[in-house]
Amino acid sequence: MKKIILFFFLLPISLDIIADTIVSKLPFYVEVTIDSIIKNGIKDQIFPGCQVMAIHQDTVIFSKCYGYQTYDQTIPVDEHTLYDVASITKSAATTLAIMKLYDENKIKLNDTIGQYLPYLKGSDKSKLLLVELLTHTSGLPAYIPFYKAIAKNPNYLDTVVSELFSVQIADRLYLRNDYPDSIRAKIANCKLGTKRYVYSDLGFFLLKEMVENITGESLDSYLEKKFYQPLELQNTCFNPLNHGFTKKQIAPTEIDMTFRNQTIEGYVHDQTAALFNGIGGNAGLFSTAHDLGIIFQMLMNGGIYRGQSLLSPETVLLFTSTFPLHKCNHRALGFDTPSFEKPSDILPVAADKTTYGHQGFTGTVFWCDPKEKLIYIFLSNRVYPCAEPNKLSQSKIRLYVQENFYESIEF
Repeated sequence: MKKIILFFFLLPISLDIIADTIVSKLPFYVEVTIDSIIKNGIKDQIFPGCQVMAIHQDTVIFSKCYGYQTYDQTIPVDEHTLYDVASITKSAATTLAIMKLYDENKIKLNDTIGQYLPYLKGSDKSKLLLVELLTHTSGLPAYIPFYKAIAKNPNYLDTVVSELFSVQIADRLYLRNDYPDSIRAKIANCKLGTKRYVYSDLGFFLLKEMVENITGESLDSYLEKKFYQPLELQNTCFNPLNHGFTKKQIAPTEIDMTFRNQTIEGYVHDQTAALFNGIGGNAGLFSTAHDLGIIFQMLMNGGIYRGQSLLSPETVLLFTSTFPLHKCNHRALGFDTPSFEKPSDILPVAADKTTYGHQGFTGTVFWCDPKEKLIYIFLSNRVYPCAEPNKLSQSKIRLYVQENFYESIEF
C-alpha cells in the first residue's frame, strides 16, 4: 500500500477572523472515519490529494491536508497548495463582484445584460435579465466548446508570443488576440432556449464582462481591491504563475491532449476561461481551503470581516437565499441551494434548507449552512491525470465526509 502523508493544521476563527494556528475538535471516531474515507479515495486513485476544512460556530473544527499533488508522490499537499477551484469561481469571485455592485446601487437584478454589453445589441441575448443569468434560467445553452474550432488551427495558436499572439493559454502556447471577439459574437448569435433551469457557463461569462465594463477594470483586479486584499488573502488569485507562485505550489489538473497538449499546471483548466487570459466569470480562480474559509466566514457574518463591512447583511441574505424563478426552486443568486428541494443527493439529510454553496468540476465543493453555522470545504484535483470518468462524483466522498461533520456537532 502506498504511504499517505498527512499534514495537520489549525485555523481557529473568532467570529470574523481565521488565524494561522493548528487545532482539531472532532470526536476521535469521527476523525478516524473521515481519514479512512479520504485515504481510501486516494488509494483508489479517485484523487491524488486534497484539503478539507469544516468551520462550526466560527471555529475551525477540522482542517487537514492529505496525499500528494500527483500520484507519483513527489510533492505532498500542504495548507499552502493552490487548487484550481473551477466553478467555485462563480460564487467566490464573479458573484462577490456583482453583490458589491448591487450594494452600491450600480445595478439592479431586473436590469438587462444588454444595458451593459453593447455587442449584444440587436440580439435576443440583450434582453436577458441579470437575475436569470445568476440563477441559470435565461435559456442560454449550457456550453459552447469554443476551443475545438482552433485546437488544431495554426491560424489561431502560436508557440511564440508576439504582437498578434499575446493571450497565453498554457506554457509556450499563445492565442491570437482577436479570437475573444469571435467568442462574443458566437454567444450573441447562439440559439436561445426556453426560460428554464439549464446550468450554463455562458451566463457567468456575460456577467464577468458586465462587471468589467461597469468598473473599468479586469475582474481579478476589482476583486483584489474590494475583497481579497481587505480579507488579507495570501493564496487566492487568477493566473497564480503571474503572482509569484511556482508550479510546485499549485496542484496540476488535467494532462490535456485534445487542446493544449501538456499537463495543465498554474493555468486554468477550463478551456473558455483560458481563452480570456485565464480570467473567466465561470472559472479561473485558484485558492486554498484556508482562504476560501475566510471568504465564506465573511458571508456567514453578514458581509463583515474584522469590523469592516465588505457587503451589507441584506445583500448577503438576498444573494444566498433560494430565488425561485422560471420553475427552478433550487438556485440562489450565484449559489446552489439543493437542500431547498429535498431529497438532495449531494447534501446530507441534516443540512438545513437555507444551505448554499457550489461544486467545481476539478473536484471541489463548499457548503455554508447558516442555521447550524457550519461551513464545509473540500478541494482536490480529481481531474488529474484525466477528467473522465468522474470517479469523485460517483464515489460521493465529498458527501460522506460532510455527513460526518453533521454527526459530530450538537444540534
